[in-house]
Amino acid sequence: MIGSPQMDFLHKTCDWARSGFKGVEHQSHIIGMPTNTLIPEEDPYGPGGRLSHSSRWGHSLCPRAWFYEREWGWKGEALPILVFGHAVEECVCRVLRENPALVSANAVSEVFDSPTRELGAYWRRRDRLNTIIDQRPEAAWNGPLLIPMGETYGDIESIMAWADARIAVHWPRAIASAHESWLADANRSGDWEEFMNARGHQGPQLAAAGIELHLEEVAQCLAAGGGAGLMDFRAGRRPDIPAPDGFPATHDQTHPCAKGEGEVSLLEAWELARPWFVDPEAGTFTQQAILPEGWFQGEYDLVYRWDGTSRIVDIKASDGRSEWAASYPVQMQTYAWLWWASHGKDEEVTGLETWYLGDGSRKVYPPPNTDEMQQFEDELHDFWEQHIATKGRRDIADYPPQPATVPSFAPGGGEQVGETDSSERCRQCYWAGECEGSGRKVDHDGATEFVDHDGSSHPLNNVSELIPRITVEGRIGTWKPNPWRFGGIAPALSLFTGGGSLWCSPYKGGPLAVADGIGGGTSVRIEGGYLAPTRNGGVQLKLDEHTTISAIEEDEFEGHQSPTALHRANIRGRVMSLSRGEGETNWGKWKRWGAELATADGPIEISAMSENIPFAHDEVKRDDEVAVIAGYATAFGDKKQLSFDAETVLRIL
Repeated sequence: MIGSPQMDFLHKTCDWARSGFKGVEHQSHIIGMPTNTLIPEEDPYGPGGRLSHSSRWGHSLCPRAWFYEREWGWKGEALPILVFGHAVEECVCRVLRENPALVSANAVSEVFDSPTRELGAYWRRRDRLNTIIDQRPEAAWNGPLLIPMGETYGDIESIMAWADARIAVHWPRAIASAHESWLADANRSGDWEEFMNARGHQGPQLAAAGIELHLEEVAQCLAAGGGAGLMDFRAGRRPDIPAPDGFPATHDQTHPCAKGEGEVSLLEAWELARPWFVDPEAGTFTQQAILPEGWFQGEYDLVYRWDGTSRIVDIKASDGRSEWAASYPVQMQTYAWLWWASHGKDEEVTGLETWYLGDGSRKVYPPPNTDEMQQFEDELHDFWEQHIATKGRRDIADYPPQPATVPSFAPGGGEQVGETDSSERCRQCYWAGECEGSGRKVDHDGATEFVDHDGSSHPLNNVSELIPRITVEGRIGTWKPNPWRFGGIAPALSLFTGGGSLWCSPYKGGPLAVADGIGGGTSVRIEGGYLAPTRNGGVQLKLDEHTTISAIEEDEFEGHQSPTALHRANIRGRVMSLSRGEGETNWGKWKRWGAELATADGPIEISAMSENIPFAHDEVKRDDEVAVIAGYATAFGDKKQLSFDAETVLRIL
């Protein structure tokens, strides 16, 4: 594989350093690479333009529900069980990262935490700040500072006793983090205390089941004499992307538990058998596996490599009886294909497993062969072209309400033991009130005006009437080709038109490209900008990656005029889901609140920032009927948006 065209392509498109690891020139060709990011300049789609297993599977359950969520952006309820599973996995991984000889049974949970740093990530003309594992030489890693405590571990049972004690230390931290995540979700649902009283005690039990399954790997590694990596381990040589173990990827000293010679010890086998996993300190979606061509992404739970091959394991904090067990064979086939396709189609996984921690069982799947994986890739790419690459242009008519039946399985993802009618899926669906196929559709109020409590009357607009993006023409006056921090320019400019002067400023990195020769005095047509207020109450045109700026001749003007005011609208709709966020910029801290509305003639997002967030926002719940008076029409990405300013009023009906 060294020097092959496939590997050259992989080197060209995958920048491992952006994941916090070493540069590609140090990349191992022996032990597989479980995580990568794409070089932004060669990432054509960005996170929102990729396909994933969960997305494809969701489409098979009901195309209409998939459309509501993927095209219109409606979000389901966030139940405690969802973050509970994340807490179990975090607890398992925190124990796997540690070593019994270096970390005492009662040590604080943070003793082996990996150092992190913030790194700006970007795609197209968008960016965000990611928390990545800090692999710089000056980073504060604890592993190299620790020395073995002298305790002996002569059998698997003694390590399990240590692991049980570590689970007791890590679980409170993991579940507290999960609770914070649930509280921060604007669509949270359920009662946390009630859930924890009923299920909370199962968390440590599930984590212990995961460690017991891992210890089976340790025992096999011990019986195999340490596996393929023993000599490298004793010499202080590490894979380029090592499993998280408290030491930096560049650490080149012999591990404190490594013997000089002789038979492999149990503590060595614990180190050697450790699978790769997403580091618990890594930011969300910063250690994914991304197809070099950019259209697919996934995230492995565990990758075992101790025997010289790569085996992928997915952890489930359940007993495998629910309908989701039907999706897991396809999920593991997807991971096998993604590994193969991400390694130049020159390296295959040798094993695929689902671990059901609820009953402590392994479900083993045969890996697909290369012909099967190529066929699978063709099917996935066809799906991506039809359903993902068309985001913002999908037609609801192409996504009919066709719910699948709901199966159930024997424990451990065993044989199917039951199946309920597809109407059961509709009964559970969040969007049944909007869907004509559910039998429970609730028609929207057909009122054409809204009468407020003070008696004032406001005519209601149709969503279809709103024009979120506009075209303007004119001559550039002031031209500021501000450099964007990730390259290129994010221009700001004043535009003189027949209707006056309009200030235009970039959102994030602004337009994808600005032709050479455009500057002060150039006549231009700006298409796809959206209106927003200025700080002093005026009107400006925002330029983003959906905006184009083209130079035109005087005889090419089409008469597009500059607006003199924001386009105001009054909308009535039903709240389908909520959103909120907060952050900090050069201008200070900000907060955002929003909601996705369904109306009689289509969806729209409402959004308010900081001081414009309405007083009653905390009272708004899913399925509420609301009226927004004097919002201004704008856009966010490919969505229509009605935004709030000081003039806007929110009413809960």
